[in-house]
Amino acid sequence: MEENTNINPAAQESTAELKKERAEEATHRQNVEEYNKQAALIEKKQLKYQKLSFLMSMLSAVFTGGMLIVVVGFVMYAVPKINTIYDSTMVSLKNLEQLTTELNEADLGGTVENLNNLTIQATSDLSSSMERLNSVDLETLNEAIVNLNATVEPLARFFGK
Repeated sequence: MEENTNINPAAQESTAELKKERAEEATHRQNVEEYNKQAALIEKKQLKYQKLSFLMSMLSAVFTGGMLIVVVGFVMYAVPKINTIYDSTMVSLKNLEQLTTELNEADLGGTVENLNNLTIQATSDLSSSMERLNSVDLETLNEAIVNLNATVEPLARFFGK
């Protein structure tokens, strides 16, 4: 301690400042080292996430390409079938249009009128036939059949039948 007393107060102050600067410098170095360690950890994490992001991007690209292949395959499969259905539909529509035109050109009113007249005529003919059948005397007819049978039976025996 005697040495401290012999040293000039300005020198003591300079030594204290020097010690203080060295302590600050040591603290600063320690802070920088901690910062560097944290930065290195963060950098490792970022690298890990970049690798994961790259992997996800690659998977996404592969799945997107797979879906594109599936969609193109479906389109290649479905389009010819859709064209066939479309062509069949168009042919059916043309046939329907032709049938509609033919029906419009046909005289349906005249045909219905002819059918109506034929029905009326057939009804009147049937009515007159029924009247004739009703006017036949069935008892007299039965008597005539019995008489005919009596006449024909001896002839049939005569000829051997």
